[in-house]
Amino acid sequence: MIELVTILLATGAAAFAALRVRREAERRADAAIATEQRARHSLERRVLESETRRAQLEAVIASMDEGVLGVGDDRRVLLANPRVREIFAAPAELEGRSLLEAVRDAQVVEALESALGTGAAQVLEVAIGPAPERRLRFSVAPFALQNGRTGAVAVFRDVTELRRSESARRDFIANASHELKTPLTAIRGFAERLADAELPDAGSKQAVETILGNARRLGAIVEDLLELSRIEGGSVPLRAEPVALGELARRLLRDLDPRLRAGELVARVEAGAERALCDKRGIEHVLVNLLDNAIKYTPAGGEIAVRVRPVAAGRVRVEVEDTGDGIPRKDLPRIFERFYRVDPGRSRQQGGTGLGLAIAKHWVQAMGGEIGVESQLGHGSRFWLELPAA
Repeated sequence: MIELVTILLATGAAAFAALRVRREAERRADAAIATEQRARHSLERRVLESETRRAQLEAVIASMDEGVLGVGDDRRVLLANPRVREIFAAPAELEGRSLLEAVRDAQVVEALESALGTGAAQVLEVAIGPAPERRLRFSVAPFALQNGRTGAVAVFRDVTELRRSESARRDFIANASHELKTPLTAIRGFAERLADAELPDAGSKQAVETILGNARRLGAIVEDLLELSRIEGGSVPLRAEPVALGELARRLLRDLDPRLRAGELVARVEAGAERALCDKRGIEHVLVNLLDNAIKYTPAGGEIAVRVRPVAAGRVRVEVEDTGDGIPRKDLPRIFERFYRVDPGRSRQQGGTGLGLAIAKHWVQAMGGEIGVESQLGHGSRFWLELPAA
C-alpha cells in the first residue's frame, strides 16, 4: 500500500514537472513568436518608410525645373529625371545606358569624367545643340556608393533666356551710351567756350559752370558704362602676363602722392616679389579704383595699406585697407552693384559715377579672379582680390 502511494506521488510530481516544463516552453515560444512579430512589423515599417522616402525623393527630382543626372563609376546612368531627358533630347529611359549615349556632349561628359576621376566638384557653363543655341549652367559633384564604388551627379539649369536678356541689356546700354556721347560732347564744348567768354553777370557764369560740371560728370558716366558693357560682353582683349603686384602698387602710390599729401594720408606697400598672371591694364584699373576710393573716404591723418601675399591653390591675394569710416553691414552685399552708393550725397560730391566697383569686379572676374570686401562701420574697410599666381 505504501509503495503504491509512493508511486502515485512520484507519478504526480513527474506529471506536474512535465506540465511546468511544457508551460514554460509554451511561454517561451509565445514570447519568441511575439518578438518575431514585432521584428517583422518593425522591418515592414522601415521598408515602408524607406519606400515612402524614395518615392518622395523621386517625385521631387521628377518635378524639378533643373535636370538631374547621376552616373556610376562604370560610366552608366543611375538616375535621370524627365527634365534632363528634355534638355538633351534623350530617349525616354536613360537608366542603365552609357554616359555617351545619354548626353552626347563632350564638355558635359568630360566634367562628369573629371568628377569620377579626381573627386573634384566644379561649376561650368556650356552651349549645346544646333541653332538656336542653348546655354546650360551646371554643377558636378562626386558621391560615394556602396562597396567602395563612386558616382557623380550633375544638376543642369537652362540659362538661355537669362543670357539673352543680359545680352539685350548690354546692347541697350552700349547703344544708348554711344548715342549720348555726341550731344554730351557738343554741350561740353559749348559750355567750355561760354566759361572762357566774358559773361554779363556772376549768375550767368555760375550757370555755365554748373552746365559744364554736369556735362563732364555725364561724360564720365557714359565712358564707364561703355567700358562696363565691353568687359561684360567679352569684347575687351585680355593679355595674360606676369605682373609684379607690389611694384605696380608702389608706382600707383607715387602717382597719387599729391592727393595723399593734400589729404594728409600715409600710404605703404607690404609686398615681396609676388606676381599674378593677369591683364596689366585690367589690374592697374582695379587698383587705381580701390586706391582712389580709399583716398576719398579716409579722413586726414589716416592710413592706407596695400598688402600682397600668396595664398593656397596657386593664387595671389591683394588687399587695400584704409582707416576710413567703414561700410555699414547692410550695404556690404550690394557694394559691387552698378550705381549703388553707401552715401549718395557724399559720393556725388566726391565726383564718383557709382560704377567704379562694378567695373573692378568685372575686370577681376574676366581675369579669372575673385573680389570682395570686409568692413566694420567706424573701423575702416579692407577690399581684397585674388588672382592666379604667375
